[in-house]
Formats: sequence, structure tokens, C-alpha cells
Amino acid sequence: MKKLMLALLCATAFLLTGCWDRTDIESRGFVLGIAIDSYPPAPNKPEKGGSASASSEEKEKFEKMELYIEPPTYAITVQLPVMKKAELTTAATGSGGGEGSKTWDITQIGNSFMNMNREMATRTNLSLYYEHLQVIVISESVAREGIENIMDFFVRDPEMRRRVKVFISPTEAKSILAVQPRVEDYSSIYLAKLPINALKNSKIVHETDLGKIIDSIHGGYDFLLPRAEAVKDEIKTSGAAVFNGHIMTGWISGIELEAVKMMGNRYVGGVLPIRSPGDREGIITMEVTKSKSKITPDISGDFPAFRIEIKVEGNYAEGVFIHTHGELDSRFLKNLEDDFSRQIEKSCLQAAEKLQEYRADVIGLERILESKHPGYWDKISSDWDDVFSKAKIEVEVKVELKLTGIVK
Repeated sequence: MKKLMLALLCATAFLLTGCWDRTDIESRGFVLGIAIDSYPPAPNKPEKGGSASASSEEKEKFEKMELYIEPPTYAITVQLPVMKKAELTTAATGSGGGEGSKTWDITQIGNSFMNMNREMATRTNLSLYYEHLQVIVISESVAREGIENIMDFFVRDPEMRRRVKVFISPTEAKSILAVQPRVEDYSSIYLAKLPINALKNSKIVHETDLGKIIDSIHGGYDFLLPRAEAVKDEIKTSGAAVFNGHIMTGWISGIELEAVKMMGNRYVGGVLPIRSPGDREGIITMEVTKSKSKITPDISGDFPAFRIEIKVEGNYAEGVFIHTHGELDSRFLKNLEDDFSRQIEKSCLQAAEKLQEYRADVIGLERILESKHPGYWDKISSDWDDVFSKAKIEVEVKVELKLTGIVK
């Protein structure tokens, strides 16, 4: 009996012990956003007030680190919430750790992300923690040099989540984190939620997860990343950066992105306005409720040809500068559907031509070809970028208006 009691006491002692690697929540620095810029930064227009002040030069010296290998190539900025400030609701807030700011944006200059991450420990009494990371913003200058090396650190770190959203900024990436949004405490959370609206606006890239990007890079597939631009209290995401492999090759606009989504069968919702048939001033808007595409490859010629058939369903959502009372007869609707079809076909062909200039197959034609003609694909796969740029692409669109609304 005594031996049994002793065994139970020993077992209880194991259950009551604490975690050996426990870190108090007050000691954690919860990283919400990361911005990656090139260093030295690309030359910008002169700021008001002339050249950089002595204090900014001192700040840059402070952000540099001793390097085993020169020169520094990146500037990484992490956004940490200032918990005490976040609890207060004040009318005026700053940015980057200034007075009244709800975040502390720490910038470190170097060439190894692991090394820069650890170097930040010399400047903060918090232990940086990445499991709550929301977004990674990469500047265009970095993206055009390739992002595979950047992604390596984020993939290997066990605290990184594959659902982190990735964005590309045409200007300095850390300027996105500096935004003070009106509806959120932190710009990182605000930006991470923007792709939700892709269900209503097709000019937004909705597939932005870190995990999908890594899969595309390792699989050798081209892909898109959303464009992010900022002003003082707003961030806008419309259009996309086009990647050939892991290297950014250019931009497409929001309208071109809509067309790419339709061709690639990734359209989830949006609206399309056109001129009213036979009316130079009237504008009619269709709310697209469904879009399905079918791609048929033809390998009989010197270069493959692709026929893309798109079926679109939508509702008559709005008429501007036009009175349609009594005009929505079958003939008018048929002309309207034909005009919508022609407009979509035109947008798709223009977008496809631009992608061929970039030599970036973000539509997914190579997957169709590999699936339906594997033998042919084996012969041309090594030269696919060149083959894609010379392929013939035809688009046929059929639009059907389902609902026209009730107007009296």
C-alpha cells in the first residue's frame, strides 16, 4: 500500500510541474506584420524639407548590424502591437513607435533573415513570436530579384503559419505597415482582411496564402500576388504582380485580373459595366453570379493552340443614364448579353497577350496540356516559357442574364 501511495505521489508531482520552455505572455513580442525592402533603398523623389536629417542617418546606422558577410541586401521591418496603447482609444495616433502609436515597427538591415531576426533581440526586451503573423509585404524591387530565398526562412521557421497572406507593394513595403487604419488598431490585420471582399470585387486576388506560394514555386508554376498601395489611413489592393517562377515580371490591372480569373476558372464574384446597346450615354451593370471556363488544347500546329470557352451568368444590376421601363424585352436582353460577351472576350484577349509578353502562364494552360497530352508536354516542358509566349489563344464567351429586377 505504501509503495502504491508513493507511486501516486510521484505521478502527481510530474503533473504539477511547469513547462521547461514557458514564456510569459507579457514577455512575448507578437509579430503581426513583416515588410521586406531592398537595401540600399531605391532612389525616391526628394522629401519635403530637403535631404535626410541627421537623426534619420543615426537611425539607419542603428538599424544596421555587424555582418559576417558583406554587403547588406535587405531591410526587414516587423510590426509589434504596443498592448498598453492598444487598450486606449485616443483620437490621435502615430506610426512606427512614435507618441500615441499602437504599434512599434522595428527595422533591421542585413542579408540573412534568421540573423536579422536574432539581431532584433539586441533592441527589444520582448521575445519575437510569429504564430500570430498576419501578412508579409514585399517591395517590387525585392520581388523583381526573386522571392525564393526570402521564402526559405518563413518556410523553415516552425512558428510560421502557411495561411499568412503575402502582398507586393510598388513602393517601400514598410510604408504599408505605417498606415493607421480607421477601422482596425493594426494595419497588418486590416490588410489581411481585405481579400475577403474578393467575393464581391474580382479585381482582388483572393489566393494569397504563403503555403500556396511555396507550392507554386516548388512545383515550377507561375502565379499572382496582390498589389497593395497605401495612403495615410487606407490601404488599397487592386490588380496583381505577375510571377514567372519566383521572379516578378510585371503588373496587371484590376480589369486584366478579372479576365485572368475568368479564363483560369477562378472567378468568384464581381460586376461588369458596359454601354447600353444603341445608347452612347447609358451604362448598364451586370452582377456576375457564376463563371465557368473550359480550356481545350490543340497540338496539331507548330505551337499549341488553346480554345477557352467561358459561360457567365449574371443579373441586370443597374442602369445609369438610361430608362429601361418597358424596354427589357427579349431582343434588348439578347443584344445586351452579346455586348457583355464581346466585352469579356476583348478583356480576356488583352490580358492573355500581356501574360504572353511576361512569359508567365498564370492561367494554368500548362497544367491542362500536361494532363491531356502528357507525351507532348514532356517534349516541350523545358521550353514552356517560350512556347507559351507563341501559343495561339482563342476566347469564346457566352453570357446569360438570369434576373432583371422589378421596376415600375
